[in-house]
Amino acid sequence: MPVPLWLDHASVAVPDLADAVEHLDRRLGLRATVSHAAPERHSRVYLHRSYLEVSAGSTGGGWEATMWFLRFDDPDALREHLDTAGIAYSFGEYEGVDGMWDDVEIRIGAVPLPTLIRRTAPVEVARDWPPALAGSHRSGARTLAEVHVEVPSVREAVEAYRTLLGRWQRVSLETGRARVSLASGELVLHEGGSDGVVGVVLGVASLAATRAELRDRLGRDDGDTVWLDAAETFGLRLGFTEVGS
Repeated sequence: MPVPLWLDHASVAVPDLADAVEHLDRRLGLRATVSHAAPERHSRVYLHRSYLEVSAGSTGGGWEATMWFLRFDDPDALREHLDTAGIAYSFGEYEGVDGMWDDVEIRIGAVPLPTLIRRTAPVEVARDWPPALAGSHRSGARTLAEVHVEVPSVREAVEAYRTLLGRWQRVSLETGRARVSLASGELVLHEGGSDGVVGVVLGVASLAATRAELRDRLGRDDGDTVWLDAAETFGLRLGFTEVGS
């Protein structure tokens, strides 16, 4: 039986962290917590059992989503599953600004895939990581609901994710894209040429409340998702969708 994988976090690179943290709070209603170990370059927008990692390092002058990560909880079960599924992988250890993570790179053909991770240290933090949402964001953001990824071929990507997640996994095919359900949240696969993250969607309890709070900072609607105006996010495609409690 495949192991469950949760949306853990997505990484966003910005030119200047202090400016980004202030803008997130004042304009976008998202409270970023600056990491004490690296206050000039690292922060997190904590959601429920997930987060946005916002770090200095953008080279293009705007904000850009760079990577996305899925969380596992049992390394032995993960190894067994990857071996059984015939998925090439390498287990490593990653040292972040405030802890250690198991870091698993996976390969299925040429399909862009996330890194699989599990926090291991400090132990007292790792046992309940990422934490449950504490407090609230003015925007109403509660969860990491969707990560949108551009892939060369939706068909090939769907097959790769079915191999990773299990043939039984729910996949919704749409024109030019597919939705893949995870243990928490969804991946939305778009056919295109960028081979990477093209959007991040946060879950809110009420889109009406989010609209009332952010008003003119919102841009177009896309079905059940409302996107922030790209000028407000310096090019980052960041949106909101309504999720259940």
